Amino acid sequence: MGETGKEEYKIQSFDTETQKLLKTALKDTLKQAQHKECRVLTVFLLSADPSNVDLEKVANIIVDQSLKDCVFSKEAGRICYTIIQAESKQVGQSIFRRSLLNRLQQEYKDREELRTRSLQAWICYVTFICNIFDYLRVNNMPMMALVNPVYDCLFRLAQPDSLQKEEEVDCLVLQLHRIGEQLEKMNSQRMDELFSLLRDGFLLQEGLSSLSQLLLLEIIEFRAADWKMTDAAQKYYYSEVAD
Repeated sequence: MGETGKEEYKIQSFDTETQKLLKTALKDTLKQAQHKECRVLTVFLLSADPSNVDLEKVANIIVDQSLKDCVFSKEAGRICYTIIQAESKQVGQSIFRRSLLNRLQQEYKDREELRTRSLQAWICYVTFICNIFDYLRVNNMPMMALVNPVYDCLFRLAQPDSLQKEEEVDCLVLQLHRIGEQLEKMNSQRMDELFSLLRDGFLLQEGLSSLSQLLLLEIIEFRAADWKMTDAAQKYYYSEVAD
């Protein structure tokens, strides 16, 4: 399978009816973008007429797929932003955003059950809600309604049982790289509390893998450097991970 085929699965993996629904909402124009470490799908504005689409159903489809596919969950924020912009511009409503946030709230309430049922689905959910936090804006600011739920998810990833699992540590560090600085601006006290947990985990918790220890140290130093990574630090940490 060529590169194009690998990227298109994000839409084509849905059933035919769902593909049609999404393509109506998103416009069938997919382009590849080169990023530093991976190739991701860039989704541009597609909707010819959002008023002809069942946007509540679209929201549920996107959430369902995001919980099953962590690669898709990383792209979902861009897709949701695109639909919200199209709906606002062409219809003047916010059905999709309301449906999306309602569904996110439902999954948030059941997050512990979700983690128990499927660690992958839980990691996908955290990735998705952080992605949504990164993209959705009100008056050019992150949505306040998402701040505490996002923090709560990150705090769960910082608990001792989660720090024992490399997948959860990796997810935690990735999300903090992406949205940590934004989150701290919204609530610095909770960020201080979160990093207190991470420092305790790094220094005191037994049984952490060497990779988890490395990731925790890296994110602690990353925040201490004002959410920036020096060239020397990047060379050190990424060479260690590669080794």
